Amino acid sequence: MAQKPKQATASMPTKQEKEAGLVMETNNSSIVSKRSVELQYYPGEEFFRPFVKRPQRRAPLINRGYWLRMHAIAQTVRKFLEEPHERPKFILNLGCGYDPLPFQFLAREKAICQNATFVDIDYEKLMGIKTTLIQKTDVFKDVLGKMDIYPEPNPVLLRASHYVAVGCDLKNLKKLGEGLNEIFGSSPVSILCTAEVSLTYMDIESADALVSWLPTLGQDIQFCLLEQFFPDGPNHPFAYTMMKHFHKLQAPLHSIHKYPTLQMQEERFTSKGWLSASAMSLWNVWNDDSFLSKSQRTGLDDIEPFDEWEEFSLFASHYFLLSASTFARDYRNKNPEAPCSNGLPKSSLVLSAKPLPTQKGRRRFAAIVSDSDGSLGIHGGLGSQYRLSSTDLYVRGEKVTKSVRTLPPQNIPPRMCHTITNLKDGRSLIVGGRASPAASLSDCWIRQDNVWKETYPLPVPRFRHCATHVQLQEDAEHVLVYGGKSNKGETLGDWLLWDVQQGWQTLEVVSEADIPTRFGASIVSIGSSSGYLFGGMTQDGIIQTDFWKWTVKVRESGTKIIQLIEHTSKLRDATTLSDYIGRFGASVSVISDSLIIIGGISVRGILTHELEILHLNIAELAQEKWNSLTVEIVHYVTDSSMSRPLLVGHVSSNVSPSEALVATGGAVCFSFGTYWNDFIWHLRDISVRTPVEWNLLPENEKACLNKPAPLANKIRKRLANPGTITAIPRRTVETQTEFEEIMAHSQPVIIAGANLGRCTEYWTKDYLAQAMGVDRQVIVHEARSDHMNFQTKNFSYKTKKFSTFLEEIHQGSRQYLRSISVNQPTKKATNLAEDFPEIKDDFQLPAPLSFVQEHAHSSPLRISGPVTMWLHYDVMGNVYCQIQGQKKLVLYPPSDVQHLQLPAGASSSTLEVFDSVADGNILYIPRTSPHEAIMKPGDILFIPPLWLHAASPIGGVSIAVNMFFRNLVTGYATGRDVYANRDLQAYEKGRNEVDKIAQSFKALPPDMAQFYLLRLADELRAKAQR
Repeated sequence: MAQKPKQATASMPTKQEKEAGLVMETNNSSIVSKRSVELQYYPGEEFFRPFVKRPQRRAPLINRGYWLRMHAIAQTVRKFLEEPHERPKFILNLGCGYDPLPFQFLAREKAICQNATFVDIDYEKLMGIKTTLIQKTDVFKDVLGKMDIYPEPNPVLLRASHYVAVGCDLKNLKKLGEGLNEIFGSSPVSILCTAEVSLTYMDIESADALVSWLPTLGQDIQFCLLEQFFPDGPNHPFAYTMMKHFHKLQAPLHSIHKYPTLQMQEERFTSKGWLSASAMSLWNVWNDDSFLSKSQRTGLDDIEPFDEWEEFSLFASHYFLLSASTFARDYRNKNPEAPCSNGLPKSSLVLSAKPLPTQKGRRRFAAIVSDSDGSLGIHGGLGSQYRLSSTDLYVRGEKVTKSVRTLPPQNIPPRMCHTITNLKDGRSLIVGGRASPAASLSDCWIRQDNVWKETYPLPVPRFRHCATHVQLQEDAEHVLVYGGKSNKGETLGDWLLWDVQQGWQTLEVVSEADIPTRFGASIVSIGSSSGYLFGGMTQDGIIQTDFWKWTVKVRESGTKIIQLIEHTSKLRDATTLSDYIGRFGASVSVISDSLIIIGGISVRGILTHELEILHLNIAELAQEKWNSLTVEIVHYVTDSSMSRPLLVGHVSSNVSPSEALVATGGAVCFSFGTYWNDFIWHLRDISVRTPVEWNLLPENEKACLNKPAPLANKIRKRLANPGTITAIPRRTVETQTEFEEIMAHSQPVIIAGANLGRCTEYWTKDYLAQAMGVDRQVIVHEARSDHMNFQTKNFSYKTKKFSTFLEEIHQGSRQYLRSISVNQPTKKATNLAEDFPEIKDDFQLPAPLSFVQEHAHSSPLRISGPVTMWLHYDVMGNVYCQIQGQKKLVLYPPSDVQHLQLPAGASSSTLEVFDSVADGNILYIPRTSPHEAIMKPGDILFIPPLWLHAASPIGGVSIAVNMFFRNLVTGYATGRDVYANRDLQAYEKGRNEVDKIAQSFKALPPDMAQFYLLRLADELRAKAQR
């Protein structure tokens, strides 16, 4: 009998093939980000669409960063194409990936492409995929016209009149040369080589060989290189996070180690056959009007609200654009080097660091509220996932165990980018801030007689303003506020003065020179009624380096004015550091009668280690002429690279005349991860020999300090009358029509007798632990009481092994798991099948509920121990599938929302609705209509949109799968909604309109304004009840 032929087996990929595959994976990620840019910034264009099967809307930071990368390359290509000569022009895209740059130019700008040919070059495998898609896609076929196709091993795979696709490893210079010779022909040509983050993935020797070889192609060769560098060394927190990211991807950057600086990159080219070379950071590209006009920069804010300026600058400061040529070229020095620290005057300040408890105290863009000489609070800001309304208490030493004064209560809406000005007698004023960049706040809160209450709102909502204390008379304290951004994205330039009796008044400005409007500036008081203003950013995203003295005066008529005198020239004559004084997002403290400017970003990008903290001599500033000692650098040394602060989003405050505390802050380091400042820094005069350490007060000791405002305590704790609680009906559902009828009635229903699959039998503790494996990590809520409260954050997020979590909750630990996306937890909604593939086949949704599956948003896995879930609502409808254990849910109809104490703009209540976990009794809440569901394994609870609900386990561990689905065609919030709880567009728009209406009454006496606002409220209420 004849033997059967052996089946061919796929050979194992070589090391080189593996490395190439990993590099190609980075292209897949970047092309998704560029598609996001295309969707937002170039509506109607679909050049990236064929290469991205599942588009994702990236965060504004990622969108703007990739837009700048794309624009820098495109502008360089455009300048090359516009050069006036007759030679054929070739644009070689080295390591092109799926970038459709040729097709964009050939479609948008035909006039300058008449004499040009675009040549895409990348790995054979990748170019094979790309050329196949080109041949199948109408948008490409329409642009290219007739195409000739060539088989491998020919380097040229596809050729059209203005486009050539070449499949070749850039290390294979012989094959590359053969292909290019075929393309160029024998006539003289002009060539522009572009490489956008591609050469750096090559080993150094191969990349340098390519750089040396390219000038041999002709006499008119130019190079445009865009990739990463180290503006302040590899230990800068952003650089550290970036490198860690690429190592994790197993696609490390190579060139950056041999050529870490701009100067070294320039020398790399001039030593390898290029006559001229000039490199500039992308941050300098952003500031360069020849690349970006003022109107272009300003217009970007119209596309999507943006307020990640520090993080954008960090990204752009770590990428460079290099231009090189084989002929003499006069490149302007657009990236001047920072002053050498060796010749600069140095301050005698000392900085020491103390680590915080793991993952504690993490918040950015918060504000400091005074408490006592030995304690202070840090309020609000952006936490790991949300904007915060809580306050962390920092204490000196170990004697202080609680706050001396009342800290801001939790019913003050969460905010960031706000100010708190601390006055005498324990008074403090919270001013403005924002929720999202398009939702700035106008409310203001005063602590007076140790009680917080709302005070006069701002005439225009704002965030990123600056504020300081002013005292015009002995007993008359004021708060001076300047600038900021409104919820329309407008940069503000008004000066406002607040006092407790009259509220806000706009000051008349007296100045010989116009001061540009700005946000994110620094202001400081020197004396009772004068001080300095510097830094900040204008509407078009340019940091200002001017320096102003301000003085508030009272005219004989009683009118208050502010006088401004510009000292910019005076400062520049005195120091080479003038460009580093004006910053965006810096903090300012006073130590030993000197101004200490800490962190932020500058017009030149990130601040190097030597320039992060500057010391301005106040006494020198009072002199007619300033000298070099007016400004000194603070050279500090930290214990390790990990304790170096990332001084953006931080806060600082004086804690004695010769000491300041620096805390919180950090940044989202583009797509590479988030870096948190997990240390407290103590900045002190050298005369302070034995400083007392500052500590973050543990949360269990602090929990009693942030008591809710009196409103939340007005409901006396008593049990609801069982007769007032509606039992949610149980029924069976056999058809899709029956379920759609349930949805149409928009009332909760328990669907009984449904088949959820074998999970109701299999999902025991031992089965789940074995199925998920010993190494599976999950993030859980670990509560400090029986009742979790989202507003007071009486729980912490812990990362632990899944098996450990299961063991602990079965032993009675108060923990709760609500699964999140494994790969992109902050960007993508969780999906049971993707995040728990080991158990996905155990669960099924009954066929009659197919509408849920077809319109699914997310499917979180929920596992809880003996702890209750806070009262909240979801904007999307959902079905709650009980798998193991039992659970009691209490639901309230949407009409009860006005009685359930939800802070404005929040989806979670401050109330507790269960008396205890042990008995699950529901508390009485006046004027509400509670509905109760007792869930058993196999039950499915339909929860209509906006029905508020809370949950409590009955007798042990509860396991459930919750499926959210979209029941509206339109109207949902734009952008990312990871948890299915972002409010509808109409509500967010309505909140802005309500704020505008309130603002229109500001000019009236308070009693008249209240009269008319209450009448309008009645009209709105009547419309809501129709």
